[in-house]
Amino acid sequence: MVDLQKKVAYLQGLMEGLDLEDSKEKRVLSQVLEILEDVTDVLQELKTGQTDLEDYIESVDEDLFDLEDEIYEQDEDEDDDYCCECEEDDSEYVEVECPKCHDLVVFDASILEDDDVIEVTCPNCDEVVFINDDVYEDQEIQGDLEKLAKNTEDI
Repeated sequence: MVDLQKKVAYLQGLMEGLDLEDSKEKRVLSQVLEILEDVTDVLQELKTGQTDLEDYIESVDEDLFDLEDEIYEQDEDEDDDYCCECEEDDSEYVEVECPKCHDLVVFDASILEDDDVIEVTCPNCDEVVFINDDVYEDQEIQGDLEKLAKNTEDI
């Protein structure tokens, strides 16, 4: 940028050395040099602003990096704690095939032991696939026995 300012100053010196009296050419050259000087000043301001922005972005980037380190370090610690808990997870699930659409419906096995009557429905077709009362279980067992008997007759 300093080089550009020197060149504009050099041109101004050359123009003054031409000994052009108040001619049209002198006025044109004078205006061109003033515009060049203004452009040089604006470029200098832009360069200063650009440098300031780069410094600011670098500072924010460093702060963000530090923050990411803190957050991800905490997440890794929590993940380690969670992994230990995963090994103790004894949840069991029951899979039942929907009689209507034949999709597999999965639900928590604790429903089987619940005293309240709970109906499990297929999320696809809303068909009841399981009820945790004795009547439904007896019907299901009876149906399974009939299928088994039919399969053994075919053999």
